[in-house]
Amino acid sequence: MTKTAPKGMRDMLPEDAMARREVLETVEQAYRRYGFVPMETPAMEYMDTLRAKAGAEIEKQIFVLKDGELGLRFDLTVPLARVAANNAFAKPFKRYAFAPVWRYEEPQRGRFREFWQADVDIIGSKSMRCEAELLCAAYDALTALGFRDLKVLLNSRKILDALATKLDIENKKEAVFRLLDKIDKAGQEKVRAEMEEVIGAQKARELFAALGAKGDAKGRLTAAKKISEEGAKELEEIISLCPFGIEIDLELVRGLGYYTGPIFEIKGGEGIGSIAGGGRYDNLLGLYGQPDYAAGISLGVERIMTLIKERKAEAKKTYTKVLVANVKPEFYRNAMEIAAQLRAGGIAAETDLNGRNLRKQFDYANALGIRYVAIIGEREIKEKKVTLRDMESGKEKSISVEDAIKELEKC
Repeated sequence: MTKTAPKGMRDMLPEDAMARREVLETVEQAYRRYGFVPMETPAMEYMDTLRAKAGAEIEKQIFVLKDGELGLRFDLTVPLARVAANNAFAKPFKRYAFAPVWRYEEPQRGRFREFWQADVDIIGSKSMRCEAELLCAAYDALTALGFRDLKVLLNSRKILDALATKLDIENKKEAVFRLLDKIDKAGQEKVRAEMEEVIGAQKARELFAALGAKGDAKGRLTAAKKISEEGAKELEEIISLCPFGIEIDLELVRGLGYYTGPIFEIKGGEGIGSIAGGGRYDNLLGLYGQPDYAAGISLGVERIMTLIKERKAEAKKTYTKVLVANVKPEFYRNAMEIAAQLRAGGIAAETDLNGRNLRKQFDYANALGIRYVAIIGEREIKEKKVTLRDMESGKEKSISVEDAIKELEKC
């Protein structure tokens, strides 16, 4: 019997599972404030549904089920496009989805075959107000998660496509964009050398001269306008609608053959890579029966969790706020009654299920990081109170259950 999780997949133990749930709950609250609604779809889709978007590279990564008719979803956008193209929603349709996806690729550090995506999308509007709202919602969510000095990068596929036409390299566009997408990891010099092999030294120089505009957003917009007036105008509108700084990055590339307009990434500050990305994909819904406008952004859940974990000194091990400990076995039923009152008051409480003595119940609370223990003994039962012990300071007080609820609510 194999005792490990399948290759490229992980068991999420309580500490990590709670951390992920807290991240998603925080993001969900932010998205709801903007009027986005949840949507859930099956883990499986028909293979022809998946192939419609996949492309040759992604198709190799699909987990195909035994009969060959079904496969596991590789992202959350394909199910959204299928549903939106075949339902009559009021437009714009604004949905969020948090769920696992699967890709059959070789696992690497920080990359898994099963991973979570947190997507938010808008269907049914061609206005750049959609891009601005998506960026604002994601920015608010990341700020609520504790990220500061967020860096928002913006570009447009219209600008990149226009440049490819201008340089007469359309037939090599996919290879060129794939190389540009490697700049962050490989560095510009290495990418430039590879680019020269693909399109020649002269056109590589012209390409990087056009994309490498320096200066502030205004200066880069001017450079973008020389390539594509329409693309630059859209970026200018998005910048005008967002209440935070945005940097134009003409070397930014996302989703080969997928995005049709503005594309964007959010980086988590100094020394932190991309933690969110997305853009406009107006052509996708047409593949599933009903063309429509669409734009979205996805948060890197695994990356965000790793960064938050590194930032916190100690991870939470339980949701329990108080352990109700019985001094003697015969007081356990009383402990159950007290725990029920605490839970009715909104306080997460648990009791000892193993029949341990009081000292071992304290040890259990410490092992899980439960800060408070409500002790139930003969005196407490007579006085209709509990002895509330702070496990961090060791201080104790005799208190009614009602007052204990009020105190614990503040913690």
